[in-house]
Amino acid sequence: MSSGELCFYGLGSFYLEYGGKRVDGNNWISKRAMYLLMYLALEWKRKVSVEELIDIFWPESEIEDGKTKLYNTIYLLRRSLAKDGVPKDIIESVTGCYTINKNYKIWTDWEYFEKEIDKQLKADEFEIEILKDLFILYRGDFFSNLKYEDWVDIYREELREYYLNLIEILTNKLFKEEKYRDTVNYLHKGIEYDPYRENFYLLYIKALIKLGRIAEAINSYKKCERILKEELDLLPGQELNNVYHRIKLSRDLTQQLQFNLENNKDLSSGAMICDFDIFEKIYELEIRQAKRLKKEFILMSVDFNGSKLPLAIEKAAEKMAAMLRCSDILSTGNDKIYLILHEMSLVNSGIVMQRFNQFCQELNLSKKPSIDITEIN
Repeated sequence: MSSGELCFYGLGSFYLEYGGKRVDGNNWISKRAMYLLMYLALEWKRKVSVEELIDIFWPESEIEDGKTKLYNTIYLLRRSLAKDGVPKDIIESVTGCYTINKNYKIWTDWEYFEKEIDKQLKADEFEIEILKDLFILYRGDFFSNLKYEDWVDIYREELREYYLNLIEILTNKLFKEEKYRDTVNYLHKGIEYDPYRENFYLLYIKALIKLGRIAEAINSYKKCERILKEELDLLPGQELNNVYHRIKLSRDLTQQLQFNLENNKDLSSGAMICDFDIFEKIYELEIRQAKRLKKEFILMSVDFNGSKLPLAIEKAAEKMAAMLRCSDILSTGNDKIYLILHEMSLVNSGIVMQRFNQFCQELNLSKKPSIDITEIN
């Protein structure tokens, strides 16, 4: 007998390795012999009775007829192994049972896969390289060359769940480390395997946004929405729905700003004037950008109540906009002019105050309007 290592691979199509040789059974006369080996490999830690094997592989046969078929298949199995250079004594007969010979050192990729993922889940910190190696180890569904055998199903679903959990912890780790392209690539595979996992779509969309791939993010939401509705008669959850509406709002706002830029000839020499609802949305975007890029901007309001403006507030806004940069934003409402001074701090806002004083002089205001100026960072 030998104490060599006997390796079984079942994450994907089944094969075994022994002494540097790979055996997949593609040239075997009996496919049933290979299926029997797969079952014994799956149950290698215990002795499998003759009756159990007959129930699995020949359920319609009487016991004696089933035994004859089993013994013939065991003979073909051992013969096929020997022809492929694998010792036939790896299949051991023990008092009415069959098992994999424990004198060999036995390793299976599915048990290793489960054990390592469990270890990662219990660890304080996930190791990306280990997770990536486990991802590669999963070549496909468990025993993928067995399509219609019931005894495979429960193990297949369990290992698939492990695989999906692996993708979840790996992509969360990648996203936190700002590796957004890798996040998208791994989640794409996860969505292929399970198109009903909202948390996959949620992170996938967030990563696409980080990469600036807004159209793909919107299409991914619509795909999720369609699949959930058609297959499960459900709608996406609130968090995913909120993310979708935020990115759609951002895209619509960008298109609106682009339209304004293309249709307002005065913007090349001064601030952009927009409706107040657009101004509010730009303000929200500026806050998020300031936090993300660690930059500041100034929010300013000029209140003309009691200042006796000699012209309409809209005309005054146009005059003030002409004194500002084309990157600044301006709007009006309730006799006030509101301004966003892009990437400006209180430290360098003196030039704005000088232009504001010039503005008041040109309008010959008897009373200066009140000003509220705040630095946002």
